Amino acid sequence: MFGSGKTSQNAIAAVSYLAERYPATDSRVSSLEIAEGRNLPKPIVAKVLTILSHAGYVEGSPGPRGGYRLTFPPGEISFYDVVACFEKSGPPVMCPFGPGWCGNENPCPMHDSIVELGENMEQFLHRHHFGMFVKETQEK
Repeated sequence: MFGSGKTSQNAIAAVSYLAERYPATDSRVSSLEIAEGRNLPKPIVAKVLTILSHAGYVEGSPGPRGGYRLTFPPGEISFYDVVACFEKSGPPVMCPFGPGWCGNENPCPMHDSIVELGENMEQFLHRHHFGMFVKETQEK
């Protein structure tokens, strides 16, 4: 099962902001601008951008004209790619009987539903990409 915690949600928000500005490849966006644009704490944005930079999805440059931009077209970056930088994959962790119950002998009454939910979430994350956030440019 592959969940989506708060840090992953913040990372998705930050990357969607960068995707909105993608056609302007020469312009970089500061972490402060992203934080203000998505109503997120600046330290959290800086943290997720650093992790995404190490993973190769964004690149950053310091200085007055510095900032961040995507290293791939947004349509080539899935939600799964971003979430995988922050979440662990593995067996379901939501068993109402407690840890270690499901998968050992008899599963709990919700086991199949929990597994299905996890599979649906993972499919959703793979299926959706950041290309949907790219704004069409007015200039042609």
